Amino acid sequence: MKIVAYKPEYQKYFEQFNRAWIEKYFEMEPLDELMLRNPDEEILKKGGRILFAEHQEQIIGTVALVPVDKGVYELAKMAVDERFRGLGAGKLLCKAAIEEAKSIGALKLVLVTNSKLKNAIGIYHQMGFEDVPINERVYSRADTKMELLLPQDIKWFDRKFDFDLTDQDFPILLERLIAVIARFEETTRGLTEGELIHKPQNKWSIKENLGHLGLLEPLWQKRFQEIKNNEVAMSPADLNNTATYRAHFNERTRKEILEDFERKRQQTLTLLKSFGGDDFRNHIIHPRLKQPMRIIDLMYFVAEHDDHHL
Repeated sequence: MKIVAYKPEYQKYFEQFNRAWIEKYFEMEPLDELMLRNPDEEILKKGGRILFAEHQEQIIGTVALVPVDKGVYELAKMAVDERFRGLGAGKLLCKAAIEEAKSIGALKLVLVTNSKLKNAIGIYHQMGFEDVPINERVYSRADTKMELLLPQDIKWFDRKFDFDLTDQDFPILLERLIAVIARFEETTRGLTEGELIHKPQNKWSIKENLGHLGLLEPLWQKRFQEIKNNEVAMSPADLNNTATYRAHFNERTRKEILEDFERKRQQTLTLLKSFGGDDFRNHIIHPRLKQPMRIIDLMYFVAEHDDHHL
């Protein structure tokens, strides 16, 4: 099972799956009709996202992120084809939506649902959503509101990790590791040289943040290989970041730093794609966190590290 992005030909599934559960338990409302029939205009062109779960080359589920306010998105229209329930598609879609929200800079996710939808509510709670008061009802069926605050500006060394990932998360994480180059390119495009080398409160500049990621890529590759080989210990990082301070990234061009990072990240992706099923069972202890990490856990760790510096 994998997550794929919206295509115009997928609109029929977006409408079909959502119409099925709404009409089974409730009644279609005007906002439902508007979103389901015109997702391009009502969701995508407003800055939202629509994702789909694909199983054996068949679309079986969907979820949307709908802009609500600056930094706030509604997780909405999550539905799975009844014939494929029980495969974990709902949880996979929810995880993918959260990761997508992080990638577009969301600060908070909100959702409204109905208390009779026990399975969906269970998934939301597993993903970290918390119940909050519902002050107004956009849908008459909505009697429950939940929200999830997305971490921002937390010191990297203060981060705690719960590695509850499964093999189904592999395609989502692989896509995050692939997409980061384009995200950095887009974020830094058009900035002046002064902006690129500015060191706020004497912290790293944009160029130094980006260059740091390129420097760490060989370490990630080494650690992935160590997990595959089921070695005794994972290689430690230089917690003082000496190499980053000595690299003089502010004297290099943005293009050069990006290209170096992209080349090294492609090597990491090639390595990950070469691993097989048994490789994902191994785990070794992370030297700083003192937690066992599998390949899938380290992928998540690297993706979160990318986002931290972005």
